[in-house]
Amino acid sequence: MIAAPGMEAFASLSAASFLTSLLTAALGIGGGLGLLAVMPSFMPVAAVVPLHGITQFVSNASRFVFDFRQADTRLLPAYLGGACLGGGAGYFFIGQIPDLYLSAALGGFILLCTWTGLVRRLGKLLTNFFSIAFIQTFLSLFVASVGLISQPVLIKQGLSKNRVIVTHAMQMSVLHGLKVFVFVAAGFPFLRYWQLAAVMIAASAAGSYFGGFFRDRIPEKLGVVALKVGITFFACKMIADAVLAT
Repeated sequence: MIAAPGMEAFASLSAASFLTSLLTAALGIGGGLGLLAVMPSFMPVAAVVPLHGITQFVSNASRFVFDFRQADTRLLPAYLGGACLGGGAGYFFIGQIPDLYLSAALGGFILLCTWTGLVRRLGKLLTNFFSIAFIQTFLSLFVASVGLISQPVLIKQGLSKNRVIVTHAMQMSVLHGLKVFVFVAAGFPFLRYWQLAAVMIAASAAGSYFGGFFRDRIPEKLGVVALKVGITFFACKMIADAVLAT
């Protein structure tokens, strides 16, 4: 049975949701990965991906709603089709990976995303949003934060920074919405976490709103360095916990 989190988790995860959502809205990168790195310190690993999904759905959907005129909606149909197919395929593999291996895999994936160009290179190898959406949605059911795959392709469309950020938020709303649906179908007990999810959702929406005001005010290099340091600490902790537990 997956235990419900305590008060420390409420305070820490609501703060993390606000800050990471604000950073994503302001810088366009890293927020989902940052939240993913923090969550395993306050809840069972098996609950991380589903709750990360519902929080990121609201975070991205609110970012899209606040600036929807900036989104390139022409890219939506192909992405939606690929995401539906990827979510359907991934459903059959949920629950097949032991928690310890999942923790180590999440930590390793986070470090690769943070310090190598692996995920961005994968994005450059893909040329259409149907295939990107299929791969992203399938992988997101197990490693949660794979949004970086689609960003290089969005940049290739010749979109401005603001349009890339909002269009990416539109795509991630589809991905995380489908992820939540798949976990509901698989029987994950979201109701056991409804209070924590509500607090994290409200904090994420607030972060998206205020982050828009900082989009042109936060020095991008400073924000990225600070985010990488925090992400690296928590990712290493996930791997160390898995190793020590074995």
